[in-house]
Amino acid sequence: MSEPLTGNKNIETLDAQMKDCLSTFEAHPQYPGHPTIFFLYDFIRNTHNQLKGVDPAKFYAGDKASRDAVQEVIGRNGFAAMLTGDTTGKLAMLTGGDPANPADFGEDIKAKTKIMAGFD
Repeated sequence: MSEPLTGNKNIETLDAQMKDCLSTFEAHPQYPGHPTIFFLYDFIRNTHNQLKGVDPAKFYAGDKASRDAVQEVIGRNGFAAMLTGDTTGKLAMLTGGDPANPADFGEDIKAKTKIMAGFD
């Protein structure tokens, strides 16, 4: 049984989108050596683990804690999408990278973070 989260998303769709995004990070030529790319990959991986900890049956039954957990995942995904677009160098400073040469996540990662955040 699937019930929409936001728009046309449900837990299963969100799970698949997050797996796809993580695979795209793993295929990035600078992964895992670039600290900023690894930081964001790890952030999304931890967020995905939070999603996997939600019991879909409880979520679809309307359990408040489950729904709150999924909303937290959606919020974190939005934050990840925002960070992939950082051009200020602040993300690089946060992650030990070079602020004068911020990470280039590439269009695939940027697009996939937007999709999983619901910005598509």
